[in-house]
Amino acid sequence: MRAFLCLTFIALSNLHATSVRAPGFNALVDRAELIFTGQVLGQHCEWRDIEGRRSIVTLVSFGVERWHKGTSPAVVTLQFLGGTMGEITLSVSEMPKFKPGERTVLFVEGNGVAACPIIGFFHGRFSLKRDGSGHEIVLRHDGEPLTETDDVARDVRANQALTAPKPGLSHDDFSAVIRARATAAPRK
Repeated sequence: MRAFLCLTFIALSNLHATSVRAPGFNALVDRAELIFTGQVLGQHCEWRDIEGRRSIVTLVSFGVERWHKGTSPAVVTLQFLGGTMGEITLSVSEMPKFKPGERTVLFVEGNGVAACPIIGFFHGRFSLKRDGSGHEIVLRHDGEPLTETDDVARDVRANQALTAPKPGLSHDDFSAVIRARATAAPRK
């Protein structure tokens, strides 16, 4: 059975070629069908038929706190390829993982169709946390504070030793910049 799942994943990978190369901020906003801030309410795994093949998927439900682009119900459930059912695990490299109660900003495209509905896998996910002064800041996929939107696709660790650390971008400021770009960007 494990060999079957590996072969299924290889076949699906060939059908859904996905790059985890970091897209720039404008590309994230322009490509996204849906951008929202939400809190993880729960998740579970189940078997689904994907292009005629039985695969494990993880369904993660988010309570939407704020819409930045697009609309949908107050609870959004995203489907990710992979997960565990009993003794069988389908693991997908670079797939984002979520914790109950976690708050995050997500850039979504192809939910239910793509192996990962988050653009650029983990690149389209920005966690939120309180800094030392109590302000809510935005974190990149690597846990580093997002200091400006240009840092979305930049390797900030390589430059950190050369410059003094900047404060993280606030959730409110990030939301405003996303909405400004979404309003200015041409519609799909």
